[in-house]
Amino acid sequence: MKHMTLKSLLATSIMVALSGTAFADSMDIKTPAPKSVTASAHDGNTPDRTIDGDASTRWSSNGKGQTMTFDYGQEIAFDAVKLSFHKGDQRKTLFDIEVSKDGKNWTKVITGGASSGISANLERFDFAETTGRYIRYVGQGNSKSAWNSVTEFVGVNCKTDYCSDQELPRTPILKPVSIEASGHDGNGPDRLFDGKTNTRWSVNGDGQWAVYDYGSINEFNAIQASFHKGNERQTRFDILVSEDGKNWAPVLEGQLSSGGVVGYERFEFNPVKARFVKYVGHGNTKNSWNSVTELAAINCDINACPTEHIITPEVIAAEQAMLAKKKADMKAKDARKDLRKGNFGAPAVYPCETTAKCDWNARIETPKSLPATPKAGNKPSENFDLTSWYLSQPFDHNKNNRPDDVFEWDLANGYEHPDVFFTAADGGLTFKSFVKGVRTSKNTKYARTELREMLRQGDKSVSTKGVNANNWVFSSAPVEDQKAAGGVDGVLEATLKIDHTTTTGELGEVGRFIIGQIHDKDDEPIRLYYRKLPNREKGTVYFAHENTLKGTDNYFDLVGGMTGEIGDEGIALGEKFSYRIEVVGNTMTVSLMREGKDDVVQVVDMSESGYDAGGKYMYFKAGVYNQNISGDLDDYVQATFYKLEKSHGKYAGK
Repeated sequence: MKHMTLKSLLATSIMVALSGTAFADSMDIKTPAPKSVTASAHDGNTPDRTIDGDASTRWSSNGKGQTMTFDYGQEIAFDAVKLSFHKGDQRKTLFDIEVSKDGKNWTKVITGGASSGISANLERFDFAETTGRYIRYVGQGNSKSAWNSVTEFVGVNCKTDYCSDQELPRTPILKPVSIEASGHDGNGPDRLFDGKTNTRWSVNGDGQWAVYDYGSINEFNAIQASFHKGNERQTRFDILVSEDGKNWAPVLEGQLSSGGVVGYERFEFNPVKARFVKYVGHGNTKNSWNSVTELAAINCDINACPTEHIITPEVIAAEQAMLAKKKADMKAKDARKDLRKGNFGAPAVYPCETTAKCDWNARIETPKSLPATPKAGNKPSENFDLTSWYLSQPFDHNKNNRPDDVFEWDLANGYEHPDVFFTAADGGLTFKSFVKGVRTSKNTKYARTELREMLRQGDKSVSTKGVNANNWVFSSAPVEDQKAAGGVDGVLEATLKIDHTTTTGELGEVGRFIIGQIHDKDDEPIRLYYRKLPNREKGTVYFAHENTLKGTDNYFDLVGGMTGEIGDEGIALGEKFSYRIEVVGNTMTVSLMREGKDDVVQVVDMSESGYDAGGKYMYFKAGVYNQNISGDLDDYVQATFYKLEKSHGKYAGK
């Protein structure tokens, strides 16, 4: 078995600390890397991310039995796999491993595999040496859900590759049954073992102590500790152990912390058996205070003992770089928060406050005529009937912590905005929404430029909420609701093209936004999405239907699906297409139309979804509702509409 030098181990630890990068690339691995990897499914986090050497990326797929298959291009003798997992330090991941020579006949080499649940780094799982060209990972979910999320995968043979006992899944650190202390300043000793380095036990004076009672005798050979202001000063202490809590033996005397890190430091000693472990503080290099953020007795033969817990100049440099990055990230986050307040863009000019007379207690007359084809140079309301819509925008120029909504009378009198809502050069109506921008409610993370249906047509004496003249219901709703509503059932038809999608941000969010909806009081019978990944020429269109009784979403593919993966059959930027959403009772029919292509039609039975209950009111929404919160602040989505029409029936009973 080959082993890494201390220097290369430290370099590896620093790399992990700095960027979350798994150290497969740095290890002494002779076994070739896979030629390719495929998966049974994914959520946009594709399987190639498990062999990119970066533990901050992952393959993710929901459901037991989901697989990844690694093709090595040749037969190789394997006796272990090394795996790291998303949230690997918070939950156990469950899996099987299979090996095959031909990709058809499989030998199961690991059944019921489980990660430790205490580490996000690579863990090794051994099996009897088996020769094969393919290794298949079979996910069985995790200890908290059915999701499979693997960050890195390495197939090895420990006869030739680097393998260490420290890579084996480790036993969780033993938890004391009680912690007592000689005193404290309000920061009690219970904070020594809460998993948080931003809390602490503090007490002033030389000789102050804290005692851990583990309830039974165990073997220990080290402690790991972290210290308040640990990168500004050195802390002095001793460690004593006892089997009975009366007779004490020192195992560490005159210890001094590094003074270079706020993270964990390990202090090793010869193995001892003890039930009680005592920390005796002797102040620090600046004063007589003892302030310890975390403390645990450990056994490095069974517990994880990372190399970076032995403090060296390289480890200190790594932490300093990490803290500098954290500071920069916080600064960027603060900037993002400010921009989320909507403090950007040209000031909005509202016709009802400047050039038009608007009667907010009356309905607006529906336009008698509009051009058959939208005309360049017209205001949006001169091309489209906007009398029964209001517009949500990503701005908050009046600083009331709400979007600067534009209601029906302003829209009908020619409202436009040069940044997010305007007539395009070809006459279409352009909607644009950035990653930055104020949110419409506490229940959403994302910004939008989106129309919301308003059947009241400007009459503010009618509430926007409730089963009333402003909203509509399904014909499967109670009769009294149908009588009270502004419409029964409905059709929304649109023709549009996608101009731009986000190209930055997390993989699960990039390139994704909503172009049409039916919203009810709380939930959405439909959210219609467009998604194009940055590395794809064309995008997909799919929709979600929310079951309001179960609180679950069902997804339906129209042209490709939510992963964004598609070839020539997708919809490119600039390509016009149409959609039609029709509801009759508990039946929703969603159609997508493209020139030269067959229509795609999906029918959804909503009889078990709960939308026919009393009090459920509906409204259409259309525009661009960005679904990316992690991208660059100035990244955006944009679509131009050429048709936007809707209609409703009335109560047909007697």
